Amino acid sequence: MSIQFKIGLLAICFAVAGACSSAVPTGDPGVSAVGEHFFLYEGSELEIALGAGYAAGHVGEEFLLLGASLAGANGERMAMVDRTKISVRTPGRRIIPLMSQTEFLEAYGRLSVAARRAEVYSPTALESRPTRRPCGDWYFRVPTDGLARDVLTFSSIEVCEGILFFHVPEGVGPGRWVFEIKLEDSVVEIPFVLD
Repeated sequence: MSIQFKIGLLAICFAVAGACSSAVPTGDPGVSAVGEHFFLYEGSELEIALGAGYAAGHVGEEFLLLGASLAGANGERMAMVDRTKISVRTPGRRIIPLMSQTEFLEAYGRLSVAARRAEVYSPTALESRPTRRPCGDWYFRVPTDGLARDVLTFSSIEVCEGILFFHVPEGVGPGRWVFEIKLEDSVVEIPFVLD
């Protein structure tokens, strides 16, 4: 990632962090909206910033790309999240699991440009907290970029971020989607609408 891109992301981070004070509760437990396609979730195990801006502009495509920042909730407890526990629910209530690293690599030729574009919509709001440092791990890695993780452990002192990839063979449709993570003691649900 170039220094200019990182500076641009940092500027977005500060802009979003300033907007977080104006987050609006959505009626869904723990979820606040910051703009039309950006959501913050605060639960007992995880804090999540989720960006669906890229997906909103690419309805009809075969892959759903969401930008995410995840951190453990404040406190001593660590949250472990296996990739098999991450999914989205379509407007038709179909459950689509997070792609595996193998599936991602097989589709990388079709996803590489979209992934770079989706990074612009990827939230960095959780990084704006001065006590948190980037974790450096993620569920997906490009072919020349080290090892992807199937399980990540989130603490309150680190934030992990990246793009989450979901294969939707029938195409990403308009309507109400729900991002889900099944945790040890709870289930995260962050609804978002694509038109």
